[in-house]
Amino acid sequence: MERVNALAARAREGIDEAIRSTGARACVTGGGSLFRVHFKASPPMNYREAFPTPEESRQLGMLLDHLFEQGFLMINTCTAAVSTVTGAAEIDALVAAVESGFRRIQRGT
Repeated sequence: MERVNALAARAREGIDEAIRSTGARACVTGGGSLFRVHFKASPPMNYREAFPTPEESRQLGMLLDHLFEQGFLMINTCTAAVSTVTGAAEIDALVAAVESGFRRIQRGT
């Protein structure tokens, strides 16, 4: 359990860094083995705040499509759970795909 939680923390930290490096208007939340990407400037405090605007939904769809193209399948809220078969290499590849997705969204392509 500790290993899986540490990998999820690695994902959250990496996605946070991707947000900073790209200037994306986004945040990542989660705990334990879970994480979720939101196209909001700060973490939502309740489910109402987590509900995406039409523009956030558009960006989320772009990110999910990009991640799928990169070999990552995530549910429609961009929420993920790290599993026991996941390793550091997969987390690092996911973070890189999220970062390139943020850059793609900023370009509008």
